[in-house]
Formats: sequence, C-alpha cells, structure tokens
Amino acid sequence: MNWLAGLLLMAMPLSAAAEEQEPLLDLSAPHLVAKALQDAGYKAEIAKSKSGDPYIKSAANGSDFTVEFYGCELANGCGSIQFYSWRKKESWYTPALANRWNTRKRFLRIEIDEDGDIGMHLDVATVGKLTKANFADVIDWWSVMSSDLDDFLAKEEEAQPKAAKPAGS
Repeated sequence: MNWLAGLLLMAMPLSAAAEEQEPLLDLSAPHLVAKALQDAGYKAEIAKSKSGDPYIKSAANGSDFTVEFYGCELANGCGSIQFYSWRKKESWYTPALANRWNTRKRFLRIEIDEDGDIGMHLDVATVGKLTKANFADVIDWWSVMSSDLDDFLAKEEEAQPKAAKPAGS
C-alpha cells in the first residue's frame, strides 16, 4: 500500500504543473494580435495598407508603432509579426549610427531608410503559438528598447557639432 501512496505523491506535482500550464496565444491573424495587445493594456486598431494588407496601429511610451504580418497563408495564418516604428530624418542619422546601436543591442534593430529616416523593428515568430507571459515579454522588450533608443538618439544628438552662429547675432 505504501508504494501506491508514493506513486500518488509523485504524480501530484505533474498534475499541479498541468493545471498551472498557461494557455497558448494564437497570434497568426491580425484580430488575434489586436486582442492580445488589448488584453496586455495597449490600444490596437486594425488598419489596411495602400496595398490592402492588414496591420495594427498601437503605441507605447507615447510613440506610435505598427504590428505588421509576414508569411501569411489563407489556411495557416501568418508565420511572423513585426513591431515597427520610425523616427523622422535628421542630418546625423547615418549607417554608422545604426551600426553603433545594432552592435550593442539584440532585439530592437534599426536601419536608415532611403529617405534618411530611422526604421526600427522587432520580429516575432508566431508558429507554434506563444504564452501570454512570452507575448508580454515581447511587448516589454519593444517598450524598453524603444525608450532606450530615444535615450541613445538624445545622446547622439548632443554629441553632434553645433552649427556656428553668424557674426553679429
């Protein structure tokens, strides 16, 4: 009889762990991602690009961002999403600036686009679903890294040579 009690005691942590297992979020479609963002406390408005592709408009730290969808198939949904934002062109935005950021940071990448704006993005695979905790962590990375980028750009701007003032001003 003691062996039965021991077997039951050994099985208890497994059943407790199974009960605590968090349901997975399916983030393969815009309405599902919008719901997950809203559940996490963010605004989420589904919009369409000029080409008709859906994306989500949201914001963190007072800055707008979008969530875009990639690898989409009718039967299977989208295989990945990308958090994306940009900062308007400044004369000192250069590839060297982007390289300084990208060599020091892992999750949020930046590039200088053809207009001279900074584009920033964080990619997330949605295949196999994510837990709420994992998705919350992704959003937190986006929020923290966006704020870090603002601080980085402020320091970079301060380091820029000041334009000489005309004589007599």
